[in-house]
Amino acid sequence: MKSKIVESASKNIQLYGLRKFTVDSIAIDLKISKKTIYKYFNSKDDIINEYFKEVIDGDKESTLCIINNEGSLEEKLYNIIYSYHKYKLPIKVLDEVYKFYPDQWEKVQQLKRFKIDRGNKMLQYGMEKGIIKNNININIVSKILEKSSDLFLDFNFKNHNNITIKESMKQVISVILYGILK
Repeated sequence: MKSKIVESASKNIQLYGLRKFTVDSIAIDLKISKKTIYKYFNSKDDIINEYFKEVIDGDKESTLCIINNEGSLEEKLYNIIYSYHKYKLPIKVLDEVYKFYPDQWEKVQQLKRFKIDRGNKMLQYGMEKGIIKNNININIVSKILEKSSDLFLDFNFKNHNNITIKESMKQVISVILYGILK
């Protein structure tokens, strides 16, 4: 039942956001009483905490799986940035997290650092294998990837430029790996 509650919360978060979804909406969705929900969670914040735990744990697991699978450096870097998890974390919700849920925001930042670290290791591996030129400063490339990842989390940038997160990530990776010159 606990996982069904989190799954319903995920749907509600995608529809209404973190602050506007309610325990009532979960109860209605699952056709159970709020009392049943409170057997598993003490509060709405507990549900949100579990939701983020599952999103972040799933994303880390997906990232590690990607690294261990076959594929090109480009595919691996892209998939580290855009790894999949059980519940999707809408970009518009990240703005709410930043403003109103500092504990959850810190978890998102830890996930970002985890992914950047794994990306750095992939870049180092690429350099050791001769895939990346020897004269490239991996620290600079890493910083570019780190700062670019902030762009993926910017809801306003995405909307203003009419570009999907997926497409913006492909563009950043392409520019980093192949440059902008013809």
